Amino acid sequence: MLGLALRTLRFRVGGFAASFIALFLGAAIVMACGGLMESGIRDAVPPQRLAAPLLVTGDPSYLERSPIEASLADRAKVPGVAKVLPDVAFPVNLPGGDATGHQWSAVELTTHRVNAGRGPQGPGEVVVDDKAGASVDSEITLGIASKNRTYRVVGVASGPVDASTVYFSDDEARRLYAKPGKVDLFGVLLEPGASVEAVRGELERAVGSRDVKVLAGDERGLAEFPDAQGGGEGLITLSAVFGGLAIMVAMFVVAGTLGLSVQQRHREMALLRAIGSTPGQLRRLVLGETAIVAVLATLAGWPLSGYLGRWLMDQLAGAGVAPSQLAYRQGWIPVAAGVGISLLSALVAAFVAGRGAAVTKPTEALMEASLQSRWFSVPRLVFALVCLGGGTALSIITALVMSGPVAASTAGPTAMLWASGIALLSPAAAKVIIAALRWPVRAVGGLAGYLAVLNAGARRVRVAGAITPVMLATGLATALIYLQTTQAGGSDGFAENLRADAVLTSSSGSLPAELVAEVDGLNGVDAASALVDTEAFFPDHEDGDDEVTVLGVTPGGVTQTLGVSITRGSVDDLRGDSVALPQKWAENLGTTVGDTVKMRLGDGQTVRAKVVAIHTGSYESALMPADLVLQHANGGQVSWILVKGGTDALSTLTEKYPNIRVMDPSEASAGSGGGGEQTGAWVNYLLVGMILAYTVIALVNTLVIATGERRREFALQRLIGATHGQILRMVGVEAVVIAVGGILLGGIVSLVTLIPFAFAMDGSLWPSGPIGIYLTVVASATGLTLLSTLLSTAHVLRTPPVEAAATLS
Repeated sequence: MLGLALRTLRFRVGGFAASFIALFLGAAIVMACGGLMESGIRDAVPPQRLAAPLLVTGDPSYLERSPIEASLADRAKVPGVAKVLPDVAFPVNLPGGDATGHQWSAVELTTHRVNAGRGPQGPGEVVVDDKAGASVDSEITLGIASKNRTYRVVGVASGPVDASTVYFSDDEARRLYAKPGKVDLFGVLLEPGASVEAVRGELERAVGSRDVKVLAGDERGLAEFPDAQGGGEGLITLSAVFGGLAIMVAMFVVAGTLGLSVQQRHREMALLRAIGSTPGQLRRLVLGETAIVAVLATLAGWPLSGYLGRWLMDQLAGAGVAPSQLAYRQGWIPVAAGVGISLLSALVAAFVAGRGAAVTKPTEALMEASLQSRWFSVPRLVFALVCLGGGTALSIITALVMSGPVAASTAGPTAMLWASGIALLSPAAAKVIIAALRWPVRAVGGLAGYLAVLNAGARRVRVAGAITPVMLATGLATALIYLQTTQAGGSDGFAENLRADAVLTSSSGSLPAELVAEVDGLNGVDAASALVDTEAFFPDHEDGDDEVTVLGVTPGGVTQTLGVSITRGSVDDLRGDSVALPQKWAENLGTTVGDTVKMRLGDGQTVRAKVVAIHTGSYESALMPADLVLQHANGGQVSWILVKGGTDALSTLTEKYPNIRVMDPSEASAGSGGGGEQTGAWVNYLLVGMILAYTVIALVNTLVIATGERRREFALQRLIGATHGQILRMVGVEAVVIAVGGILLGGIVSLVTLIPFAFAMDGSLWPSGPIGIYLTVVASATGLTLLSTLLSTAHVLRTPPVEAAATLS
């Protein structure tokens, strides 16, 4: 039967082209998602600047990496080590952007090479990279700790490094680093012939501990880009959700396209049965044809998946969802998974579609060739009920169990389960819709409407096949887009927790801690508070892995600059190792004012903090003294200074410190919580857009195939006197019926998804967002349905009626 399958493919290029496109795009998307997931699991961050084979640094698994003791250099000189060189790092603001400062002796550890000039020898000299645009013997103004300093450029270096780098003399770099006896890391150079793994083992025995790690290979990138640690976790979740959505859509699209293609051939199958072919031979014929198309489609989708995955990775990195330094990895497992899923969905769809044609009696098949009526089966009903039951359960869970943005984790699967269940029962739904639209369509459409309703009723199984992609497109688009707008509208947002009149930051993103007291002393300033954030855990709690956000604040100014309501105790007592717990955590821990709690901060260090206050508000974050948090986070620098009153006096600071920026609270909110929401929205729209684009292609394919199979029907109508215009009007009304049916069913999918989600977000019974989004979705679906149907019909009508009527299908 394989030879026969190959021959039949030659004469049905158009029908199988639609299946090829669906399988090709589905395989590419699934493989690309698999590559994103593998990249997140591997979490590989190759180094750019650091070239030493081994690095000794603080534990990169902690949110905040703490400096290490400089004295460890002597213990690191184990057999096989040729040289141990320390390095420090601190933020520097260049005229054209941000950079990182390092000591000159560490250049031996890096990929940088001096193109012109020499290395710095005194406190007033620097070497810059070629991105700075400076030349040897020129002067450059650098912002360090919000103060401008002028240096002479004595050398220009270059290397394959994205970030800008400035090298200072060793003494100057250690002074600016401002952490006596500490360094960021040690780079270890090996003797010729020494084994990296062997030396690494010796180093780990000599200097390794809970807080000091020896890094090799791609791990070294975490020393260069500490913020990239764990950056793949979000990518894993995102690719899993997106990949699961893509797989479900692909299965429906492929099943619908192949099923419609096989349905067109019932007459051909009946004739083969009539001349002696067995049901098994026909099933093998359909499976063979599908397998050939599926293999070719997946092979073609493999190279595209790599480009698509890298493009998605770049877009996600650009939006801040994944670190830009994270390497894209697509091994054989994502490829195999994509191939397996594509082939399995294609073969299952072909088996189901081919079975009906193979087991039908030849005489019955000839009668049903142009008018399919059978669709019901027990397995189909069981799967539909399982999907609808699961969707109903998730809707209830979303509304009654979930709360806040976390409800999106169940709302998304809800949409897919409801869409799946409705798609399986679409022929029954189509019968109800056609019956409901019969009189309005006849009244408005006249003779064309009358014929359209008769055709739709007689061909309701195939009409249901066309309604399904419309339902998927409108239902998923409406549900997923309004999930985002509802989440954005229902989020409390950072702005609601700000009580400050102004926010200070700098172009480098950090401010010296001592600047808080200077701001507080300005005329007219009522209060000023530092703001530096990190994360902490309560290791003795049963949910010790649950993290709590920690805000480092200034006790005297926090209540006036942040939306914090103290219920017990006083934040004025935030001194030393102390904490003000949010009400939720105080209840979970069973603690009250005066108790002591054990907290593991972002750098892995554990402190025993005295509870001095219980509060509500401020994102349910724990409040700790800024001085304490700065010892464990952010390199000793403050992120923001919140100011209440005295905004006019802040102009004196910008004159004194040109790198300081004074922001309005709304501007700061847009760059914080709002920016995060905008990033999340952008990513959702990107991924939803890709799925919908795939669904739209399936919609066009389905409609083109469904119209193409009516070649004989149109020819017979023309032979008895119907004109091109009459046929086009009839088909146009049918397209409107299909669009309305799909929109109605898609509306059910979106409503059962969005209403529970809106209730979970803010107790409302209606999603947030402009009505224009829904109108755009509906108009686009209707326009595509009409356009695809009318254009394909016009193409079919180009064939002379006598020639078309003589064809078998």
